[in-house]
Amino acid sequence: MARGAAAALGLVCLALAGCNGGVGGGPEASLPATGGGVAGGAIGKALSPADQRVARAAEYKALEYGHTGVAVEWKSGNNHGQVGPGASYRGNAYTCRDFVHTIYIGTEQQSARSTACRQANGSWQPVT
Repeated sequence: MARGAAAALGLVCLALAGCNGGVGGGPEASLPATGGGVAGGAIGKALSPADQRVARAAEYKALEYGHTGVAVEWKSGNNHGQVGPGASYRGNAYTCRDFVHTIYIGTEQQSARSTACRQANGSWQPVT
């Protein structure tokens, strides 16, 4: 039991550390830069690469650990946002979740709705 709790804590630390990480290995790598979510959507193109990494880490945290309807918030410089995860469900042998990601660039608010499914390697792949 203690080993499982330590592993879960380690994953949370990785999710938080990914906000400062570069390419390869951080949770931001779990949501590819193409297809769905902030990083691959129209609302993400106005964010800097650093902002996109922080936003993707928040998406991962919301999908992996979030409670249905409880937003995971992020901030990077003057930009910020929140990811609201939906309930988990099974689809084609994968665990999937719908989510809404709202970003604020200055005073402009934009939202994107997407679905991601957890892959065998633990990453979340956007499917819409």
